[in-house]
Amino acid sequence: MNKTVIVGGGIAGLATAFYLQEFGSSNYTLIECSPTCGGKITSTSRDGFLIEGGPDSFITQKPAALNLCKRLGLGDQLVGSNTGKQATTYVWSGGRLHPMPEGMMLMTPTMVLPFLRSSLISWPGKIRMGMELFIPKLNSTQDESLASFVRRRLGTEALNKIAGPLMGGIHAADPEKLSLSSTFPMFQDMEKKHGSLLRGMMKRPKRGTANSSKPTPMFMTLHGGLQQLSDALVAQLPAHTVRSGCTVLNVRPHEAQYQVLLSDGSSILADHIVFATPSYVTADLVQQTDPTLASRLRAIRYVSTATVSLAFRRADIAHPMQGAGFIVPKSEGRKITACSWSSAKFPHRAPDDSVLLRVFIGGALAEDLAEQDEPALIELARNELRTIMGITAAPILAKAYRWNKANPQYDLGHGSRITEIEQSLTDLPGLYLAGAAYRGAGLPDCIQSGIIAARSIAERVHANHDEYTSVCIGT
Repeated sequence: MNKTVIVGGGIAGLATAFYLQEFGSSNYTLIECSPTCGGKITSTSRDGFLIEGGPDSFITQKPAALNLCKRLGLGDQLVGSNTGKQATTYVWSGGRLHPMPEGMMLMTPTMVLPFLRSSLISWPGKIRMGMELFIPKLNSTQDESLASFVRRRLGTEALNKIAGPLMGGIHAADPEKLSLSSTFPMFQDMEKKHGSLLRGMMKRPKRGTANSSKPTPMFMTLHGGLQQLSDALVAQLPAHTVRSGCTVLNVRPHEAQYQVLLSDGSSILADHIVFATPSYVTADLVQQTDPTLASRLRAIRYVSTATVSLAFRRADIAHPMQGAGFIVPKSEGRKITACSWSSAKFPHRAPDDSVLLRVFIGGALAEDLAEQDEPALIELARNELRTIMGITAAPILAKAYRWNKANPQYDLGHGSRITEIEQSLTDLPGLYLAGAAYRGAGLPDCIQSGIIAARSIAERVHANHDEYTSVCIGT
């Protein structure tokens, strides 16, 4: 029979189902507890504004999301983020917004003069960052936190003003706990290979090639919002393969298969199960089957975040908004972590006479702020923008999204935890994991995890089929 059950209809689960079909294994059922699929991908169009509740773009250096969009016929809907000065990120520091020095590659400067002219970092801080060339590399295989690595190589000011809010913010994480090897391994590799981040950056090849006059933008989205991607995936799945509004209660071994118990009283016998759910949800489902695996899955911590989208008449905002938005260091004592100028970052996000901003709240360092109700979140965002950007006008549109315990944390030792989890799975043939908790939290990572799960199942199905055929024909 080779029946597959996919638990979870977020982007990882949808990608698993789609690629199962692509690999010739179409006997599956996808089960999603919510009324609709898509998970954190949610796009809303209202009064000419396009609001993203979850991710608003994907990185193209990891090709899985870009390739999937093209495979689904969405190539003509792809939109790149603005470049040049329109892509400048600002940092709120000392009571004003400072532009990130031109040429910054996350936490490392690649251009000398813009860095020296920057008002963001003090002269002692600049000298300390320049001394990175002479800091000896650390010959150790032990996992290191983002904070420890940046403090050691570039100094405390670079950590507090740049790396912490920018790189920690990407994962809604505490830089003191965030595993560098599991999130930004390229910097550790650079230290090992070149002995210095600055030296390594100078030796990096330029983006694009001699044969490419127009390189692919680093960040892309879809014209009608990223929900176009999840909607297109759902449209590719036969209706009978998707059961939404249904919850998996338990998974237990049943002879050579697994029995999946559902909230409507029914059950499914499956040869393969892909858990595309948060790791703590998966832990509850496999508790009876393997308590050790469940314990290891629960060791992956999750935190809460929220986004607040606010629309204003352009005439009501004095700030020029020439850039992608700003980040806020924890040391500044504000109640938001960042703000994306959505309508400046991507075209067609707002009418010509209006602007759209998206404020980020919560994360590992301020979870409680993200867990407030929608009116409180909107009021918090307005108060912060009043201080930082001088916006006193009432918004013409406001929408908040809360993501309770939805952001996995790649804490120190994350790589070892994943190795242990995968070791547990070797004793449970037919069980697979996909999603943001394991080997990458971004959209391309989640899609890639679905591809890997689907390919593994297809290869096992085909291997079993070949073995069965060989027995039948006596070869």
